[in-house]
Amino acid sequence: MNSAKTNYVAVGGFVLAGVAGLVVAVALLTGRTGSADTYYTAYDNVTGIKYGTQVLFEGFPVGQVEAVRANPKAGGPRFAVEMSVKSGWAIPDDSLATIAASGLLAAVSIDIKAGASPNRLKPGADLKGSSGANVMSAMSQLASEMGDLSQNNLRPLLTSINKYVDSLGAVLEATAPALLRNMRELSDDLARRTPAIIASAENFSGRLDAAGQRLLNDDNLKKLDRSVANTDRMASDLAKLATDLVLTRQRIDQLLDEAKGALGDSRSELAAGMKDLGHTLDVVARNIDSVTHNLDSTSRNMNEFSRHIRENPGLLLGGKPPRDEAARPQ
Repeated sequence: MNSAKTNYVAVGGFVLAGVAGLVVAVALLTGRTGSADTYYTAYDNVTGIKYGTQVLFEGFPVGQVEAVRANPKAGGPRFAVEMSVKSGWAIPDDSLATIAASGLLAAVSIDIKAGASPNRLKPGADLKGSSGANVMSAMSQLASEMGDLSQNNLRPLLTSINKYVDSLGAVLEATAPALLRNMRELSDDLARRTPAIIASAENFSGRLDAAGQRLLNDDNLKKLDRSVANTDRMASDLAKLATDLVLTRQRIDQLLDEAKGALGDSRSELAAGMKDLGHTLDVVARNIDSVTHNLDSTSRNMNEFSRHIRENPGLLLGGKPPRDEAARPQ
């Protein structure tokens, strides 16, 4: 009897120890091993967030989610989340509470990314929330888009390809014998013509080689060398000519500068000469009528003189003019 009681006590103690260990393990996993401070954050989507969701600070467990409530404020995040964090845990006031998962199949948690502000949040304050990427949702959306792509694009494409393949198969089935026959005839004709083609190619190669030898004989090579040398000399002469042209241009510029200087020095003399010329032209213009009259008189006198000379050339030697018979008295 005492042995049975002892066994019952041992089993009961073992069960109590297991329960206590389980409670301690749960408390350690959730970060609830002592007093806690309450903080709040808000999200538009709280998929996977519920009571007991682990709260991490830079990956270190510091608490858990206590409650998720709908946010009645219009225009703001739709859900408010209450978190309990180890009492006295220092959280910078510019920290960010992000919904994240450590792996593809891992449970969702709230990871607090520490900010750089020296100021610390007080218990009961609000943390800025940021919804992380939902891998499963993204994969589901990708699978949906792939299904839509397969249904609306790939399937019609495969149908069209199958139709074209069937059409091509029918065409090949109808034309393949003739095509194969033509290919066989072409192959036979090519086989018959191959020796002639090879002979023509060899003949062309020989003629090309002979032409190359004639073109590149010693005499032509010497002429080519002389042409290259002449080209070099011509290039050198052109370079010298260019240098001479540059010097000539410099001399012309210098001559023009000297002419400008000489013109500047004699500008006063030129002005005086132009003034005198103007005065002379003015005098000529005023006396042009008398000059013209005198020239006219002189011209008439010269005409009269020439007439007398023609009638009596002896006047030039001091003779007298012949007597006019018509003027002789009766």
